[in-house]
Amino acid sequence: MELGLKNKKALILGSSSGLGLSIAEALSQEGCDLILASRNINKLESIRDRFQQESKVNCDIFGLDLTHTHSVDSFIESLKNIDVDILINNTGGPPPSNTANTEAMVWATYIQSIILNIIKITDRVLPSMKENKWGRIITITSSGVVQPIDNLLVSNTLRPAITGYMKTLSNEVAQYGITVNSVMPGRIMTDRTLQINQARADKLGITYDEAIEKSSAEIPIKRYGQSDEFGSVVCFLASEKASYITGSNIRVDGGLIRSTW
Repeated sequence: MELGLKNKKALILGSSSGLGLSIAEALSQEGCDLILASRNINKLESIRDRFQQESKVNCDIFGLDLTHTHSVDSFIESLKNIDVDILINNTGGPPPSNTANTEAMVWATYIQSIILNIIKITDRVLPSMKENKWGRIITITSSGVVQPIDNLLVSNTLRPAITGYMKTLSNEVAQYGITVNSVMPGRIMTDRTLQINQARADKLGITYDEAIEKSSAEIPIKRYGQSDEFGSVVCFLASEKASYITGSNIRVDGGLIRSTW
């Protein structure tokens, strides 16, 4: 299937590892030029070199820490002469938390990175998308938006907030040929998954392998998803072929979420 992505320019936040990197790999294989942003600039340098060699795409890299406003402001300034066709809002997840042990500073940090700075970057790319009558904005959230996850209080609280913003935005910009969707990963095998499962193992007093086994048993497909499976879904949503999908929350979870909505 021809996805119509060749020479489109995609900005991918948090793209040095995990889900962000898997999305970057999928888009590069379709011929997208890339703007990769992450706190780990050293990893981005090697990723850039690999993409330019393997996929023959243009790839720019920027250091970006979404938890710090000055970093975000500097990043936005660096984009002032760049038109972005596809924005992938991918943010680091908050640490395990519950109502008894979450400090105010944790809330402040992740309100900034998951909500306020994502809105600020989204606002930056919208004018050129409107002018070009084409754009894709895709925000990576969590299955906790629909079915809250134990011991992830901060994520369960803030991901629905940015989902509400994106749904509202989708209605406002659809007339310009811009689609806005959110994607909810379930249990996809990434470094973040390792952290969550280790916390679960510690809480239950079991080994990490036992925690993975118990967690996999709760998924109808009976396994964790692979990052390339997730990246392929996001790549399709970014494509010409997905032009009539907007304002949606797409699940990539192996059936983990039990509700029908």
